[in-house]
Amino acid sequence: MPAPAPRAVPAGDTPTDASLTLLSIPGTTQAEVDTYWLKHVYQGDRLPQLTLRAVLLGAGLGVLTCATNLYAGLKTGVAFGVAVTAALLASAAHGTLRRLSPRVAGSPLSLLELGCAQTVASSAGYATGGALVSVQGAWLLTTGHHLPGVTLLAWTFLLSALGVLFAVPLKRQLVDREQLPFASGAAAAATARALHSGGEAAGPRLRMLGVGGLIAGALTLARDGFGRLPYAFAFPGTLGGVPLERLGFALETGLMPVGGGALLGVRVTASMWLGALVVHGVVAPRLMAAGVVAPEGDFLAWALWPGAAALTTASLLQFALQARVWGRALRGLRGPRQAPHPIEALQVPGRWWVAGMLVLTPATVALARVGFNVPVPHALLAVALSFVLCLISCRVTGETDVSPVGALGQVTQLTYGVLLPGDVRANLATAGITVNAASSSADLLTDLKAGHLLGANPQRVFLAQLVGCVVGALVVVPLFYLLVPEPSVLGSERFPAPAATVTAGVAAVLASGLDAVSADLRIAMAWAAGAAAVLTLGEQALPERFRRWTPSAVGMGLACLLPASTCLGFFLGGLGWELARRWRPGSDGPGVTLAAGLIAGEGLVGVGIVLARALW
Repeated sequence: MPAPAPRAVPAGDTPTDASLTLLSIPGTTQAEVDTYWLKHVYQGDRLPQLTLRAVLLGAGLGVLTCATNLYAGLKTGVAFGVAVTAALLASAAHGTLRRLSPRVAGSPLSLLELGCAQTVASSAGYATGGALVSVQGAWLLTTGHHLPGVTLLAWTFLLSALGVLFAVPLKRQLVDREQLPFASGAAAAATARALHSGGEAAGPRLRMLGVGGLIAGALTLARDGFGRLPYAFAFPGTLGGVPLERLGFALETGLMPVGGGALLGVRVTASMWLGALVVHGVVAPRLMAAGVVAPEGDFLAWALWPGAAALTTASLLQFALQARVWGRALRGLRGPRQAPHPIEALQVPGRWWVAGMLVLTPATVALARVGFNVPVPHALLAVALSFVLCLISCRVTGETDVSPVGALGQVTQLTYGVLLPGDVRANLATAGITVNAASSSADLLTDLKAGHLLGANPQRVFLAQLVGCVVGALVVVPLFYLLVPEPSVLGSERFPAPAATVTAGVAAVLASGLDAVSADLRIAMAWAAGAAAVLTLGEQALPERFRRWTPSAVGMGLACLLPASTCLGFFLGGLGWELARRWRPGSDGPGVTLAAGLIAGEGLVGVGIVLARALW
C-alpha cells in the first residue's frame, strides 16, 4: 500500500533555530526520528528548492569545481571533497550577482536553493572525474592513445549516473536510520545555515576562500602564464654525491599541495615527508651510485613500482580489516519490516530506480563491449560487483568521510586479473566502472546527508545530483583532453598523476606477471609491501593514543610517486594547519576554506592558462 503523502509544515510548526542546527535527528525509535524530522526539520513544502536559478547557478559553479578537482587529481593524486566550497561559492556568486544586477538575480536564495546549487556543483566536481585521473590516465599510459571523445563522454556519464542509482536504496538505512556522520555533508549543511543566516561565521569563511584563491591564482599566473617564477627553488648541497636539485628537494611556488596538506592533516603529510626523505634522500642516491638508475634518469619511473606495491597492499589490507563494515552494510540493505511512515512518500520512488537500472545497466554493458571489448557476461558481473563495492564505499565514507575508491578499483582489477588474465583493457575498463560508480554514490549520500539536515526533499536532491553528473561529464572530458593531450604529460613535473601510474602498474603486473619486472624492482616491491602491511596492522593494533604517531602507509607510499618538493608542500600545509589549530582553537572553519581557496585558485588559473593557450 502506498505511503500517505506528508503534509506541509504549517506556520506554527516552522522549523526553529534549534532544529536547524541539529547534526542528528532525536528519537528513541525510527518512527519517532522520522516524525520529528517531518514535523520540525522538513521544509521542502514551504521553501523553493529545485528552481531553475539554483540549477543554473550550481551548473556554472560545477564547471569551476570540476576543473579544479581534475587539475588537483592529476597533480597530486588526491580528490578533495567540494561540498563546503560549493556552498560558499554559491552564496558568494549569487550575492555578487544581486549587487551587480538585482533584477536578474531576484530575491535572495532560500536555504534549500542554496543546498540545491551546492548539490549540482558538488556532483559535477566530485562524481565525474575520479576515473579520469586514475583509470583513463592509466589507459592512456598503457595504450598510448586516448579513447574517442564520444565513447569517453558516454562512459563518464553512464557510470556516474549508475553510481547515483546505486546509492538510492542505501539512503534510508545509512542517512535516516543509522544517521552516519558523513562529515563533509554535515559541514556543508552547517556552512549553508551560517551563510543563509548572515551570521558572524559567514564573513570570515568567504574572506578566507577569496584570499586563498587570489594568492594561489596570482602565483600560478606569474609562474605558468608569464614565466616570471620558477616551478621551484632548488635546495643547495648534495646527498651521496648527488645534487639535492637532481633528487627533487626544492620549495615549490605552487600552493595547491599546501592547501591539500591542510585538509589531509599532519599525520598523513608528515608520513609523506618522511617517505620522501627515505625514498628520495636515501634510496635514490644509493641506486644512482650503484648504476641501477642513471644519474640523469627518471627515478620516479623506478620508484613507481614499490610505491604501487605499498599503496595496493595498504589499501587492500585496510579493506580486508573492515569486514565488520561489510556485514553492517549488507544487513542494512534489508531494513526493518514495519508499517510505512509518511516520510516514505518523499523518498526516491522505486519505479524511478527500476527504470533507471533498466536503462543504464544495458547501456553500460553495451558500451563496455563495443568501446572496451569486455565480454558481456564479464561486463554484467562488473556492474553487479560495483554495486556491492559502492555499498561498502558509502558505508566507509559515512563513517570516516574518506571514500576508498582506489582500493575498491584495485579489488576489481584483481578480480579481472583472474577472470581475464592478460587483458589489460578489460582490466582497466572494469576498474573504471567501480571507481566512477563508487565516487558518485558516496557523493550522492554526502549531499543527501546535507539535504536531510537542511530539511530538503530527497527526490529533488537526487535530481540535482543527476543534473550535476550531466554537467560534470560535459565539462570534465574535454578538459581532460586539453590538460593531457599525450601520454608524456602524465608522470611529468607538471602532472605526476600518481593515481594513474599506480593503476597502470597494477594492470601491467596482472597482465604479464612479476617475471616482467626486473629483479631489483621485485625486491623493492616486496620490501615496500611488507613495510606497508606492518604499518597498516600496527595502526589497527596500537592503542588510540599511539596511532597518531604511527606513520601512514598511504602517505609513505605516495612519497614514491610524487617529487620530494611536492611532499614538502603537503607537509608544510599539514604542519601549518596543526600549529594554527593549537594557537587559535576554533579556527577550523576559516582554515578549511583558506585551504580550499588555495586549491581552487591554482586549479582554476592553471586550467585557464591551458585553455587560453589551446584556443589562442
